[in-house]
Amino acid sequence: MIYVRDTPAGPGIASRLGVTPGTIRKWRCAGRGPHTFRIGGRIVAHIKDIEAYATTGERHAPRRAA
Repeated sequence: MIYVRDTPAGPGIASRLGVTPGTIRKWRCAGRGPHTFRIGGRIVAHIKDIEAYATTGERHAPRRAA
């Protein structure tokens, strides 16, 4: 799993997609962008979902309830 922002463990969702963390938040509110969910108040995503979105530019599955 990866976070929206970069961490010492590696680049975050925003960096991998070439957008700002604010854009990720806006996409989330609009129901767009890659599938993300919350863990402990932080927005995270599975790497496979980010890679799929980066490849196709769209989400493959509807947003799942966390």
